[in-house]
Amino acid sequence: MLIKLLGKLFAMHRILFSPVIFFRAALLIALTVLFSFPTRSADEPAELLKSSFESAKAALAAGNEDEARRQFERTVALGLRQVANLAASQSRFEEANRELEEALRFAPADQDIAVDAAVASFRAGDVKKARQLAQSVVEKNPGDARAQNVLGRIDLYLGDFAAAIKDLKAAVAQNEEFETSYFLGLAYLKAKQFSDAQQWFQHLQQTMGDSAALHVLLGRAYSIARYPESAAAEFRKAIQLDPKYPRAHSLLGYSILEFRGEEAYPQARLEFERELKIQPEDYNALLLLGISDVALREFGAAEAALLHATRLRPKESFAYLYLGETASETKRCPLAVNSLGKYLRLVHDPEEVPRDVSRAYYLLGQCLRRLNRNEEAQKALENSQRFREKKFRYDAKHIFDEPGQAAAGDSRTSDRVEGLLQAGAVDSDKAAEAMAQGGVTQGGVTGNFAEKQVTAVPQPAETKAVKEYRAFVAEILASSYNDLGVMHAKAADFAGAAENFKQAAAWNPLLPGLDRNWGLASFRAEQYADAVAPLERQLKAHADDSFCRQLLGLSYSVLENYAKVVSVLQPFLDHPPDDPGLLFAWGTALIRMRQPDTAQSIFKRLLEQNADNAAIHLLLGQAHAQQLDYPNALAELKTALQLDPQLLDAHYYMGLVYLHQGEFESAAQEFRAELQLQPGNHLAKYHLGYGLLAQGHAAEAIPILRDVIKALPRYELAYFELGRALLDQGDSSGAIENLETAKNLAPEHDAVYFQLSRAYRRANRMQEAAQALAQYQKLIEGNRAKKRESLEMNRP
Repeated sequence: MLIKLLGKLFAMHRILFSPVIFFRAALLIALTVLFSFPTRSADEPAELLKSSFESAKAALAAGNEDEARRQFERTVALGLRQVANLAASQSRFEEANRELEEALRFAPADQDIAVDAAVASFRAGDVKKARQLAQSVVEKNPGDARAQNVLGRIDLYLGDFAAAIKDLKAAVAQNEEFETSYFLGLAYLKAKQFSDAQQWFQHLQQTMGDSAALHVLLGRAYSIARYPESAAAEFRKAIQLDPKYPRAHSLLGYSILEFRGEEAYPQARLEFERELKIQPEDYNALLLLGISDVALREFGAAEAALLHATRLRPKESFAYLYLGETASETKRCPLAVNSLGKYLRLVHDPEEVPRDVSRAYYLLGQCLRRLNRNEEAQKALENSQRFREKKFRYDAKHIFDEPGQAAAGDSRTSDRVEGLLQAGAVDSDKAAEAMAQGGVTQGGVTGNFAEKQVTAVPQPAETKAVKEYRAFVAEILASSYNDLGVMHAKAADFAGAAENFKQAAAWNPLLPGLDRNWGLASFRAEQYADAVAPLERQLKAHADDSFCRQLLGLSYSVLENYAKVVSVLQPFLDHPPDDPGLLFAWGTALIRMRQPDTAQSIFKRLLEQNADNAAIHLLLGQAHAQQLDYPNALAELKTALQLDPQLLDAHYYMGLVYLHQGEFESAAQEFRAELQLQPGNHLAKYHLGYGLLAQGHAAEAIPILRDVIKALPRYELAYFELGRALLDQGDSSGAIENLETAKNLAPEHDAVYFQLSRAYRRANRMQEAAQALAQYQKLIEGNRAKKRESLEMNRP
């Protein structure tokens, strides 16, 4: 099944071309839409992928990790191209883009992948990115026909026809492929190089052979470029070769109208009727027939065709406009109001078709007036005038760009023709863009002037074969990413390892051992939030994996999810692990979760195994301090310093404990001791300044606090305390400067406003003093309210 997949995919798509030109013209539809592998057989992609994967595995087994890594990266890039190809075949271009970007990460020098990515970006609507990718390939390899093709199509899409011709000619010189040749002819036409286009299309016909499909495509090109007489001639040739070729009669009828105007309605109607004998459910032919019948005032026939069209596409707007006109002309005003209202509700972009919208409002206004709904009628007629003026302004601005057209508003036949052709002109522009993006079947043979947004040709649902192939590629990608992750982990690149494991999980989350690898790599990369999910899944599948349980507990501890720490580590209660970091994290979590007895047993074990470890006593001292158990906190910190007098941070935490107890002199001694060991500990320096200020030594505190601000320019508390100190020293100006900085850094700090009010008052800035005091009182009341609310919410 897998080996034959590529051949099967060709059969999945509806063929709009003769067998002679199908292989080339279906370039962007079949599996080879984006990618060009070396062509040996239809099953080449599967064989290439499998061969690359097996080579990587063989190199790994042989201990050649450099070669294994190279082969795994090649495998990943190749596999991603293939799944992107499958996504593109289903018009999922955003998905294809993502896969190709990832493929380029593994193979940045691969020009084929870069072109594939350019095509996918173009199809997804990111023209800028598409151009950059294609241009980068052309700069490195001017002979790359696919890249030149993409550039030419982008230029055609953007309306730079001279550049399109240049790029498409370069592409044709390298590879005279059908679609590239076709777009070169279209570019000639859009650039008004009519004779060049004719000669090129003659060459194309000689190369490809004569067929109805080819003449329809040539006629469509002439129609898009506004050469209706030449278009009609090509459609007639198509009908001569195959009188039943799909939509040839419809396209001929429309081209006749575009070329000859209102006098051609009888002949055009005959072509639409012929189309409907071939395809009775063709919406476009029904709509065009209905419009022709309205123009010829055969309202019964028009109504039948238009109602049939609305049953086929009830959400399309155009048919309701002409149904409304039919009802208006036959004096059935309620029906006309209903149909015209539907048209105005459904029209996609009224600004794009002001003529038709103006006429719809005009007819609606006339019918509403007949029904004595005068206020509604007046609004409708005002809207008609507004859109008529909009059309007039557009015509005035573009008077030298397009032939002048009569104003819209009434139901005269000439206006109807011009409105119809105006709509067709809009669609021709969009059809050219759509064809440039998607290929000759995109808005090509199936082009419809009534569709304001040319949409992609519907793709078939994903077949069983495609699903099987996708699963085959996914298995190889998952395994390759996993092996690459292991290699990164061995090289201590844990962030890279985690990313590869994450990608492996995206392709096969059930790959054995993957969650364990991913969780461990994320933990070692200090990506604790990312480590949680895979470790949780690993434990769910393997509850006895004590190592992963410990990692998960530590991850939750770092994330301060203490309830989860206690829950995850609960199975260790009878036999706790020996790891001191884990025991400390566990004990801390138990204290936070108000389980002091259990925490004590954990800390006891921690001390039993680490009685002579100064760092452990430091950690225990911090834990006791957090619980406001100051005696035990001081005892542990003193023990830590007895074991290691040079232990960093021990004096600092002792100073904090003394501060909380109001023993400012002892606190100052500890902070000075810490600064002897760590002169750069600016927090210790700040707390020293704070302690001195609390003892009334403002003059001594001021230079210390200035040093802190110099080192930590966004430390709000230092500005606040310096402002207080300066105020005590009588420096109102300096106090205001620092207190205002503190206010800007922490607008919700209520005490800042109180000190500011004092400083402003001393500087005789009474209004500002009053404002600062009012803000202080407001914040105090707000904080009290929050506290009351918190107490009420926490009541048992």
